[in-house]
Formats: sequence, C-alpha cells, structure tokens
Amino acid sequence: MGKAFSEEEKEKIKENIMNTAIELFHNNGLKSLSISELTKSVGIAQGSFYNFWKDKDSLIIDLAAYRSGQKLKALEEKFSNSIKDPAGFLTEVIYKYSLDLMQKIKTQPVYEEAFKILKTKKSDEMNQIEKLYGEFLKKLVIYWKENSAVKTADECGLANAFIGSFLLCTDYYLFDEKYFEDILKTYISAIATKYIKV
Repeated sequence: MGKAFSEEEKEKIKENIMNTAIELFHNNGLKSLSISELTKSVGIAQGSFYNFWKDKDSLIIDLAAYRSGQKLKALEEKFSNSIKDPAGFLTEVIYKYSLDLMQKIKTQPVYEEAFKILKTKKSDEMNQIEKLYGEFLKKLVIYWKENSAVKTADECGLANAFIGSFLLCTDYYLFDEKYFEDILKTYISAIATKYIKV
C-alpha cells in the first residue's frame, strides 16, 4: 500500500507536477507528453497523478488557472491605482490581461490547448476559471466600497467583461487585425462603464 501524504505534501506534489508539466509542455509539445513521462519526471507513481486530476485535459485547465491566479494576485497589489477611475482601471486591467493571453495562445501551446478544451467542455473547467475572475472582482469591489470609490458595482456583469474578452481573444483570427484591439477595448470599456456607478 502507498504512503499517505499530508495536505502540505499533496500541495507541494501538485505544484511540482504543474511546474514540471509546464516545462515539459514547452520542450515536447502537448500531444507528445504522456502522463507516465510527467510522473516519471516528478518522481511519483503514475497512479498518483489521478489523485489530483482525472486526465491530461484537467491538468491543462488547472495549469491555465494556476497561471491566471498568479497574475490576478499580482494585480491585487495595484488596487490603489483604481480609486480615481475604477472603470478605467478595470478596462485597462482586462484589456492588457486579454492581449497578454492572446499572445500566449499564439505562442504557448498549453494556453491554446486550454482554451480549445474550455470551448468544447465548458462545465466544471470553465467554472474553475470563472471562479478566479469572480474572486478577483469581489476583492476589487470590496476595496472600492471601503474607499468610497464607487456607489455600486455589479460583479456578475463585470465578470462578463473578462469572459467575453477572452472569448474574443481565442477567436482573434476571425477579426480584421487592424480593428481587433479597438473592438476589444470598446467591448471591455462599455461593460465596465455600464456596471460601475461612481
């Protein structure tokens, strides 16, 4: 019988698997990477992988969420920049975040694959990503209210600025390149302005 891991050990193993997966994805590409190769690189039994994910697709979604969570955490440190113009701040955050994501989709296979999976599966995987944006927006709206920067802010409405912009970015190739960034920014700004009242 295998050794039972503590919660702390499980968290370290999971993080180690994710970091190793990112490295292997960059080196080998997504299609060629197997779970057995990944677990061998990490130094765990192949069966241990399934304590964390049901399949490789679930790992890929988790990797995208993990990276997104890190980026959103860094943005929380910039909340003080949002007080004078909450809608403008959120528009810029989502716009730059979306363009960065679009660049990653173009150049890093793990992101391209993650969004293909999200578009076909939706359900639990999409909820995981939406939850990240929802938590970020909740913290931002609380910060605004504590600092009297807004009268109201509809978190659900604002979450659609994130989700819609990412969907636009995953289908960027359908748009005329000359207009895409203006269309993206206009979309985000319209939602931010509609759902934030100062």
